[in-house]
Amino acid sequence: MTKQEKQNIEEKEIMEQVEEEITEIEDKNLEIEEEKLEEAQTWIDPEIDKLKDLLFRTQADFENFKKRTQRDRDDMIFFLKTDIFKKILPRIDDLERIIKNTPEDLRNSALYEWVVAMEKNFNKDLESFKVKSFESIWEEIDPNKHDVMTKIPWKDWIIVDEFEKWYELDWRILRVAKVVVGYEA
Repeated sequence: MTKQEKQNIEEKEIMEQVEEEITEIEDKNLEIEEEKLEEAQTWIDPEIDKLKDLLFRTQADFENFKKRTQRDRDDMIFFLKTDIFKKILPRIDDLERIIKNTPEDLRNSALYEWVVAMEKNFNKDLESFKVKSFESIWEEIDPNKHDVMTKIPWKDWIIVDEFEKWYELDWRILRVAKVVVGYEA
């Protein structure tokens, strides 16, 4: 073998060793990068989970806030309506008492017809606002709807007369009825 050939073989071997070292270094660099990526991943995943949890909680809080605001708004409107209607209802009661207690000989007068017309108009207006009145006569007493003013001898716990009707607004009791209840003597 000539010197040149020996030198070529040595150069080849050196080149192979260099290539192996380069491959080793690249593998080490790749391993280091993978380790760094795994470290970053283990640090980022919990942070992402925390942020997702915070986002879901914030969305739920906002939805609850919207519902609570709507409920509070509805309650405020109900109580404002209640305040207004509680001031109007006694006037309607007065008109009903006038109609009920007017003697027969005065029922043909223009004033009486006007009072009847006013009472009907008030009741139509109340219905347009979803205010409903209920008569309680001959019903059994219900403590949620009736306030017993007095008792008279009659059937036990049957309403025989009422001073005022009970009213309902949006399926909630606006005013309880004031009634006379019978009792077994």
